[in-house]
Amino acid sequence: VASGNAVTVLTYLHGVKEAQLVTDEIMEEGFDIDLIELRSLKPLDMDTIRKSLERTHKICILDESTQSGGVGATVSARISEELFDLLDAPVKRLCMDDAPVPYASTMEVAVVKRGSDLVQGVFDLCTGQY
Repeated sequence: VASGNAVTVLTYLHGVKEAQLVTDEIMEEGFDIDLIELRSLKPLDMDTIRKSLERTHKICILDESTQSGGVGATVSARISEELFDLLDAPVKRLCMDDAPVPYASTMEVAVVKRGSDLVQGVFDLCTGQY
C-alpha cells in the first residue's frame, strides 16, 4: 500500500485505513513505513514480507484481534520462524489484550489498537525502545 524503509507494517481490514491516516504523522517523527495489507492469511505472502524486511529489518503488526491466538500471533510466529535473521528488533505486535471485545463502539475504541498506537510503535522500534 505504501513504500518506506524504516519499519515494515503488516495489517488488514480497518488497520489499513488507520495506518494510512497516520502515515504523515509518522513521517513528521522522521520515519517512514512500508505498509503491507494482509489480504490473505492462508497462504500468507511471506515473499512480500521477506522483501520488505530486507530493506527495513523491523516489523510492526497492527492487529484487531487478541494477543493470544490472534492473527498477529500467527503472523509473528511465522516471521520469527522463517525470517528471524532479517530482524534487528523483536516483532512489535499492536493487538488487543486478552479480554472480550465490548459491544458498545465507544468502549471498543479503548481496547482496539488504532493509528496512534502505530505511531508510538514505529517510534519505539526506530529508537530502540522495545
